[in-house]
Amino acid sequence: MKMKRFSALIMASICVFLLACPVLAADTRASNQINTYTVDVTPSSGNLAVDFYVYANSTMTKIGCSSIKVYQKSGSSWSLQASKSESASGMTKTNANSIAKTMNFNGASGVSYKVVVTVFAENSAGRDSRTVTRYVTGK
Repeated sequence: MKMKRFSALIMASICVFLLACPVLAADTRASNQINTYTVDVTPSSGNLAVDFYVYANSTMTKIGCSSIKVYQKSGSSWSLQASKSESASGMTKTNANSIAKTMNFNGASGVSYKVVVTVFAENSAGRDSRTVTRYVTGK
């Protein structure tokens, strides 16, 4: 009887270990180009500071933010208030493995904003991007 319990315990342990192995070997990178990225929006007096950070797996031909769109809530809908594209100064770097920038936009106290930020990294293998949406209220 004890041998059956012991065998069952051993078999259960082996099954748990085998199921956990693929998880232990999983790739934690965001993609082949992007290793990690963050986007934060901080409201302050009359200002929305949009911080973005992109860290690549290696040196990229181009890395940064392809777009920032700031929407203002009006009733139950959102209207585009301001935007910056990849071509705007400070949005990208070339031949780099990371970028960290703050882009500022006008914001009014008590107003709700939706900020949609798309970051990217590009090399000879292709271009990958990630989009993040943040909701804030102006201060």
